[in-house]
Amino acid sequence: MFRTAALFSFVSLALGLSTGDLQVSVKASSNKVSSIDDIVLTAIVSNPTSEDIRVIRNANILDELPTNSFAVAKDDQDVTFTGLIVTPNFEAADNFITIAAGQSVAVNHTVSALYDFEPHGAGTYTFTPRAVFQTKENSDVLSVSAQPISIEVTSDVAHREVFPGADASLQPTDSLRASTFNCPDANKLNTLRNSQTDARNLARAAASRIRNNQNNDQYTKFFGTNDRNEVARRYDLIANDAGTRTIHCNQDPANICSRAAAYVMLSASGTTVYSSQTYFCDSFFNFQTTPQICSQPITSINNSLGGVFLHEMSHATVATTDVAYGCSTVNNLSNADKLRCADNYQCHALHTHRLTSC
Repeated sequence: MFRTAALFSFVSLALGLSTGDLQVSVKASSNKVSSIDDIVLTAIVSNPTSEDIRVIRNANILDELPTNSFAVAKDDQDVTFTGLIVTPNFEAADNFITIAAGQSVAVNHTVSALYDFEPHGAGTYTFTPRAVFQTKENSDVLSVSAQPISIEVTSDVAHREVFPGADASLQPTDSLRASTFNCPDANKLNTLRNSQTDARNLARAAASRIRNNQNNDQYTKFFGTNDRNEVARRYDLIANDAGTRTIHCNQDPANICSRAAAYVMLSASGTTVYSSQTYFCDSFFNFQTTPQICSQPITSINNSLGGVFLHEMSHATVATTDVAYGCSTVNNLSNADKLRCADNYQCHALHTHRLTSC
C-alpha cells in the first residue's frame, strides 16, 4: 500500500527541529482519475540542512502504515477515515526515519481503503497532508506548512475495507455500549480489565474536576481555552465506555505489533465514531501502573497502563488523533490540536491524579 524511498549520508544527527529544517510537498500521479484505486499521492519530505534529521514517522505523512496521513474533504465536508491509529512502541527503530542532510524521503500513499468516499460521490476531493514532526517522544514539534492537493474522481468511489471483514455495523458511538474482551491469555486479560477500570476512573475523575473548576492550571496546560463542558463530555464518553468494540490481545490483523504498543481500527468522521476495534500488543503490558506515578515528579509522568488505555479509548469514543507524543510536548500545542490530541487526555488525567489522589 505504501512505498518509501530514501538516500542516506552519515553526518551529524540533529537533536531538535527548528523552522525551516524540513520542507514538505505532495504530488499526485494524476489530478483526474476514474477510480479511487488510481489515486496515488507522493509525499516528499526534504532536509535542506547540513545535518541528518531523525524523526518519528507516525501520525504524519512519513507513515507508511494505513493511517490518517491526510485530512480529506469534499465540498467542505470531512470524509470518514477508515484506517488505523497507532500508539508507537518508541523502543522500536521502525517508528523512526532518518532524512539525510540535503536529501529527501518520498512516501507513496494509496488511499482508496483509508477513507469512505462512497457517501460523497464523484467529484473533486482535497487532500491536506499531516505534517507535524518530532525527533522523539517529548521533543518539541515542528509543524510544516504544506499545500493541499485536489483530485477529481469521475466514477468509482465504492467503499473499500483496509482489512476485509473488519468493519462493524456503522452506528454512532453515543448510541452503543460497551466493550468486550477477546484475550485468551489470562494474565493479559486481567491486566486489560484492570487497565480499563483504571482508565474509566481516571476519565471520570478528570470530568468531575473540570466541571467543578478544580485543578485549573492543569486544565489550561493541556486544553488551553477549549470549552470545559466539551472536554468533560469527551471524558464522560471514555468513562462510560461508550461504543461497541472488541478489545483484543494476542491478535494483530494489521501485522504491526513489532512497532506498536496498541492500535485502534477506526471508522470516524470528525468526532463521530462509527466503529472501532482495539488491539493491545505485547509492549503495552510493560507500562507502569497508575499508582506508580505517585512516586514520580509530575514533570516526569508520561504513561501508565490505565493512561494508555484511556488514550486508546479516546480514539475509539471521540475520534481523537495523535498530533504529538509526550506530556511535556502536547501541553504546547495549539488550542485546536490540544482538543483533538489523545495524549492531552491521558496526560491531563494522569497529572490531575498525581496532584489530587496520591
